[in-house]
Amino acid sequence: MPQDSSLNADHDHKKFSGLRSSKVFLAKNGAVATEHPMASMAAIDVLRAGGNAVDAAVTASFCLTVTQPHLSGLGGDFFALYYDAKSGKVHCLNSSGWAPSGLTINTIRSEGHTGIPLYGPYSVVVPGYARGVGSLHERFGMTEFSNLLAPAIRLTQDGFLMHPGLSRHIHQAISEFPTSAKQIFAPNGQSLVPGSLLRQERLGRSLKTISQEGVDAFYDGWISKAIVGELSKQGLQADPADFTSFQSEWCEPLAVTYRDFTVYEIPPNSMGATSLLILKSLENVGLRQFKPNSQQRVEATLKVVTDAYSRMWTELGDPRFTKIDINHFLSPKGTHGMPEQGNPTRNADTTYFAVVDKDGNMLSVIQSLFHYFGSRIFPEACGFFLNNRASAFKLNGPNRLEPRKRPLHTLSALLLDRDGEMRTAIGTSGGEFRPQQHALFVTNLTDYEMNLEDALAYPRFLLNPDGRVMVEHGFTDLNSLGRHIEVVEFPGGTGVAQAVEIFDDTKNAICDIRGEGLPLGF
Repeated sequence: MPQDSSLNADHDHKKFSGLRSSKVFLAKNGAVATEHPMASMAAIDVLRAGGNAVDAAVTASFCLTVTQPHLSGLGGDFFALYYDAKSGKVHCLNSSGWAPSGLTINTIRSEGHTGIPLYGPYSVVVPGYARGVGSLHERFGMTEFSNLLAPAIRLTQDGFLMHPGLSRHIHQAISEFPTSAKQIFAPNGQSLVPGSLLRQERLGRSLKTISQEGVDAFYDGWISKAIVGELSKQGLQADPADFTSFQSEWCEPLAVTYRDFTVYEIPPNSMGATSLLILKSLENVGLRQFKPNSQQRVEATLKVVTDAYSRMWTELGDPRFTKIDINHFLSPKGTHGMPEQGNPTRNADTTYFAVVDKDGNMLSVIQSLFHYFGSRIFPEACGFFLNNRASAFKLNGPNRLEPRKRPLHTLSALLLDRDGEMRTAIGTSGGEFRPQQHALFVTNLTDYEMNLEDALAYPRFLLNPDGRVMVEHGFTDLNSLGRHIEVVEFPGGTGVAQAVEIFDDTKNAICDIRGEGLPLGF
């Protein structure tokens, strides 16, 4: 059953006092940690029925597209790290969308824009989500695909009671929604409140099409035609071939050692390499000499983060368009620059989840629209928002906008192998903060010997693109840092993490205290 664990020890060792830890479920067979209870329950049902971790992940993923339309959906992207216990191999799936052929720098400039707009038709890439989930299931799934979509389809038909997070973001963004979306999320002219029943019948039609005809029907059927038509109506002449020719990519994961862990991440066009560069640089620092909540730890980490982000902006992009020497990138060297100014990360979020089954197969999965409700474009017949991931492109450098190029992507995920045994899947929401968050989790586990639930719950500090440092309450003596410090109450808006782990004879699922997720197992 779920349990809370207290953080009883002091800052000098590996825990902190006066605060509550993550939500934890200890299980014998399989475990799931997602950011919504309905997704967790549906995934556990799949595991109980004999499905494997991939089957459970497919069900959880589609349920999240229904229950968290502000964070992810059929109009978004999908990444996964999958550990196959039988072969002992880690597989990496990149299903991030590419820019439509008609989206060029000349198009942007001819419309009077000095950069890629944050919202609207010029912020959209071809959605990679459906192709990604389908590719994962095709290669490693066991259960009939249509059966795995059934819980999500039921949620669109029967509805579900809305959580505060979704209600809050609807209220904040509803004035920017098209009429077709307002009819669903504000049916009486007022945005739905927590506890309201949300039904999404149009989304259900899209899910039924994918269930009955497969994911090809998304890219070469009425759904893609509706998307192309909506983009064209709003000013972007999209080419249907951009959809029909889109494929996800199986690629080799990146891996580095950090103390007794092997840390797996997603390679470019993901920012995952930046997480690993931060860790390799911190290994040279030796964080163990500093207390986990000390000014010295914060100062040393921020210097490394500043250097890593400077290199990220100048060296990383889509490897199909940009030559990347990944070994060179993962070699620490100081640049003493400042991170490039990005779009406001606090309007960007995503949803991460993790699954482990009875055989030890493990998945670390993340999916997203980028900013809340993505581009705010909502093809009426489809019932879902389109992403705004193209807004991450630049007009120059390795992340320069080009047709059918994938943007430098904030999404990434972790798998952790300890002493030759795959132990942990972990990840978080957080936009451009993610490489920093991942480094914090790993160093909490290794340098400060925290258990997993405490490593996720421990107060965080994050460097903003503008140089400000957001710090959750719990750190000491930061006035001498020489940086603008923004202290937020614990738990603050520093991302929502989930994780699963294999520990002795148990499978543990953990959800961050900062979110509304539910860990479950059996």
